[in-house]
Amino acid sequence: MAVGIFCEFALPDDPFLDQFSSGYERTDRYFRKREWFNPDKGRSAPPTYVFRVAKGGPVVGYCAFDFGKQPHPDDASTTKARYLVIYMIGVDQAFQGTQNPLAPGQTYAASIMAVLEDISRAKQSCVGLSLWVRSTNEVAMAYYRKVGFTADPAGPSLRDEGDPILTMRKFLT
Repeated sequence: MAVGIFCEFALPDDPFLDQFSSGYERTDRYFRKREWFNPDKGRSAPPTYVFRVAKGGPVVGYCAFDFGKQPHPDDASTTKARYLVIYMIGVDQAFQGTQNPLAPGQTYAASIMAVLEDISRAKQSCVGLSLWVRSTNEVAMAYYRKVGFTADPAGPSLRDEGDPILTMRKFLT
């Protein structure tokens, strides 16, 4: 199990949400405006988590994820498999590139990804993690490659207005 970071469900009354700043306007808006929270159901959809340096400590980031069936092993596949699907993830700028002292050699962002990988490994029949990234976001794609994700061989697809979106996956071994 990943160590060095505390994870819990995000709550819509979390005061830090209003000042959260990942440096990416769409990500910040998603978390600040509580787009992940469904007030009619009284819960987050998809489930959204806050990551802190310790219980009750400063917020490192947020992540909205859930398990779902995705084309496997790539977007061109007709078969599907269970993945932990990362819908939105953001690390506060104060912690970007910062080493996590409780996980030597690992940044706080890598600690978040380690927790997500542990969660995916604990889910029966889960084959990996999946996320979408704008094909023009070289910084994010380089980071995801660094932590073991690979780009879908089918290349980017238009799933959203703006830049084409690329699927990236990390297979569990």
